[in-house]
This record gives sequence, structure tokens and C-alpha cells, in this order.
Amino acid sequence: MDILNFLSAIGFLTILPVPNSARTFDGKQVIYFPLVGLIIGGMLWTVDWFFSCFAYSEIRVIGDVLFLAIITGALHLDGLADSADGLFSHRSREKILEIMKDSRIGVMGVLALIFCLLFKMGGIAGIKTSVSSLWFIIIPALSRAAQVLGLTLVEHVKPQGALATDFYQRSNWSALLFCPIPLGMIFYLNIEIGAIALVAFTILISGLFYFYKKMIGGITGDTLGATTEIVEAFFFIFAGITASYL
Repeated sequence: MDILNFLSAIGFLTILPVPNSARTFDGKQVIYFPLVGLIIGGMLWTVDWFFSCFAYSEIRVIGDVLFLAIITGALHLDGLADSADGLFSHRSREKILEIMKDSRIGVMGVLALIFCLLFKMGGIAGIKTSVSSLWFIIIPALSRAAQVLGLTLVEHVKPQGALATDFYQRSNWSALLFCPIPLGMIFYLNIEIGAIALVAFTILISGLFYFYKKMIGGITGDTLGATTEIVEAFFFIFAGITASYL
């Protein structure tokens, strides 16, 4: 493992402090995104445990969702809002990209944020047992694995400039090295649920990437952020629904 690039991945995806020498982003950090997701997930598990010790369930749920927003500097939520404003504007490709580049948020962006956060809260509310709480570690890693898949499998819409060209890992299959870890952890929880999760994950990200390609020709930094939030929201709901089977 390249420690410097691993620390650089942490610095890129979170607000956690890293050495100044790890503040250079050249694309080599992408391989470590799922591992950073595991770190975020471990911290989320700790936050959830902390709130569950003394707070009533509603505060626990809000605290968990707030932590996810804070630890990332709301980076992915911003991408979700920008993507929703652009992709659902019913405009031309060029106009969609222009809207996504605009820092202002519109109605579609607000609605996307509200429903994303509500879905996360609803799913987290269903995670109540010590076994099902392992989802807190898995889901952030799974959503970062989705980022790596987007960077390696989908064309990059370069004119936006929101995603550094070096992060674009088209056909760099070695970048996928750690992506199977979160899916493997689901199979460890339960084989049947793992199989369903694998199919659902494949359909979800395939649908998202197809939609991005159809609308704007590929991915941008904003759509990767949106993918992260959508995958998290979907699998928190999935975790809440399946928690009783674990």
C-alpha cells in the first residue's frame, strides 16, 4: 500500500487532517476510495453507538445523517443537488452542463437533497441490532466503490472541469482492486442478502451510468457525488428492510 496516496485519498474524500505532502491529487488515490469508505463507515458505526447509548432513536438517526454530511464537507450532497438541477431541467446537453456548473441551487436540487436525507433517515431507523449495524461500515465503502466504477467504466465529460483529468481512470482495472470488499462483507452477513445486494447494486449503478451517458455523454464530478448519495440512500433503505433477517 502506498501510504502517501492513501492519506491523499482520505484528504480528498473527507475533512480529516492529513499531512501537506498528501494534498497532491494525481489519480493514484482512486484505488483507495473504498478503503476510505471503510474508515468513514467505522466512524459512522462509532457515532451511531455513541448516540444509541443515551439519545432517543430520532436523535440517533439525525446524528448519523449529520455526521455523513460533515465528514465529507457535504461534497457529495452538493454534487447531488447540482446534478438534479441540471439533469431534470429538460434542456440541451450544453445547457445541462452549464446549469450543473452553476453554484446556485434550484428547486430540483432542493427536492433531491430533502428526499435523499429522508430516505437515509428512514433506512437508518430500521437498523437496530448489533449485527445489522455492520451496514454502517459497509455502505460508505460501497458508495465509494461506486465512484471508482464510474471513474473506470464511464466516459468523462471533460468540459466541466469539475473532475480532475488525472482522476479519470478509464480502463485502469487495477483501480478496482478494493471494490469487492464491501460486497464481500455483505455476503459475510448473509449469503442470500449478499446475492440480492449484488444484483441490486449492479442494476442501480448501471442504470445511473446509462442515464448520465444518455443525458450528458458521461460522468462529471457532480454526477459521481450524486451516485455516492443515491447508493448510500438506497442501501440504507435496503439495510433497514433486511435488518430483521440478520
